[in-house]
Amino acid sequence: MVSAPLVVRIARSLSRMPLTVRGASLASAVVAVVVATASGAPLAQPATGPGGFPAKPLRVVVPAAAGSLTDPVARVVSDELARRTGQTWTIDNRPGAGGMIGSEAVARAAPDGYTLLFSANNLIITPSLFSKVPYRVLEDFTPIALVGRGDNLLVAASASGIRSIKDLVARAKGPQGTLDYTSPLIGSAAHLTVELFRSSAGIPLNHVAYKDATQGTSDTLSGRIPVNIMGVSTALPHIRAGRLVPLAWTGARRHPDIPDTPTFAEAGYPAVHLGLWFGYFGPAKLAPALVTFLDQQVAAAMKASAVVDKLAGLSIEPATGGARMLGDLMAKEFPIYAKVVAEAGIKLD
Repeated sequence: MVSAPLVVRIARSLSRMPLTVRGASLASAVVAVVVATASGAPLAQPATGPGGFPAKPLRVVVPAAAGSLTDPVARVVSDELARRTGQTWTIDNRPGAGGMIGSEAVARAAPDGYTLLFSANNLIITPSLFSKVPYRVLEDFTPIALVGRGDNLLVAASASGIRSIKDLVARAKGPQGTLDYTSPLIGSAAHLTVELFRSSAGIPLNHVAYKDATQGTSDTLSGRIPVNIMGVSTALPHIRAGRLVPLAWTGARRHPDIPDTPTFAEAGYPAVHLGLWFGYFGPAKLAPALVTFLDQQVAAAMKASAVVDKLAGLSIEPATGGARMLGDLMAKEFPIYAKVVAEAGIKLD
């Protein structure tokens, strides 16, 4: 733990040393401070923003269940932000109604910076899936910072005989007719990615929805469902075991764990580039000074080695971006998802 008394003691000790010794001792002292800081200990001088913000604990609403991917990502980053600011960042899971319950709570909160939303990009997908949404997604939230990105992998069951995107397209257009596939959740970014691919390729694909994504994975492994889309961390053990075949990756470049698997763009479908992303948001009218402070703290948190390592374990790549970048991303992808949902005729109410 790096504390103010520790730093003072190091400085005093160095001042009493002969110059010939002081240089080596200073180097050792600096190493000690760096190591202690990287270990996750609280900062000796917590970061503070305008008006001494934050002067009390913050509440981070996660509009998803504790078992979802959004939850651990939110906890990893928020824990580091708590360390940096010296205040508790409490995760408040509020799942339900496609994320609308938790999101509405933040949209209606006071814009004082103490109630924030941590959401995946389902925030901009949900309005297209439901007839009634209790907020305007592009107007009732203040984008603060982009946190990370995760892409999805289209896979086939080994028993299906499908070994590439070309095989999949040929099978779907063949005499056997419509090909079944599944995804982690109906209306999710993963589900809509396959719908975008289906439209781009002009092939008949049928989405088989499961209440539990693990059952969908199980049915794919058994060969009952020939095609699935999932995160690399989920697929990799089964790929290595020879039970799943990777077909295409939604990322901008190939994934290091599956270097022989093309991106969708490389496979001939450049429009299929939508992936998963996460960010912090506040209510509308959040003061620009608070937005700037929070964005700076998130950017610093994303450089912490512990955060990078933990997110890597979740197949999430740190992606820093301020309010403008996050707002632009929302504005760009919102109509894309709306079009995919409309063309696929997906409604959840």
